[in-house]
Amino acid sequence: MDNKQNQDQTEEKMMNAAAQNTGAGGTADSSERQMAGFARKLMDVEKKQYSMLRIMMIANVVLAACIVLAMLVMLPKMVSVAASADKALEEVNTLAGNAQKTLENIDKTVEDANTTVNSAGKILEENAEGMEQALENINGIDFESLNKAIKDLQQSVEPLANLGRMFS
Repeated sequence: MDNKQNQDQTEEKMMNAAAQNTGAGGTADSSERQMAGFARKLMDVEKKQYSMLRIMMIANVVLAACIVLAMLVMLPKMVSVAASADKALEEVNTLAGNAQKTLENIDKTVEDANTTVNSAGKILEENAEGMEQALENINGIDFESLNKAIKDLQQSVEPLANLGRMFS
């Protein structure tokens, strides 16, 4: 406000000086009038600049207040988000560790299964030859002759069985 009063006083002094020059002898030359006009224009420009400066200063204060207010509102939320993110990262790391252990166990289980399958394959290969021979032997049996031999044996044993029943 002091600056505005100083400007007003300066303008008033210049106007009085211009009025005294023209009133004293009525012969103020045109350069003094031009100076007075120039001084008035300069004062008008300075007043406008002063008003704009005040507006810009107020806008800057409002902007700074908004920024401070936004920071005060957002800072606690940002801290809680950061804490939540940190907790989530810890859980992800724990899950990743558990997943790694599970994968290692799966790898071991697959290796054991492969070993078991290979062992079973070897056993089948070793026993396949014996099974082939057994099947060949079973296929080589003449069942008609076997049945006839069993019938003959039954006929020859039947009289001995009857004899044994008599003594019993």
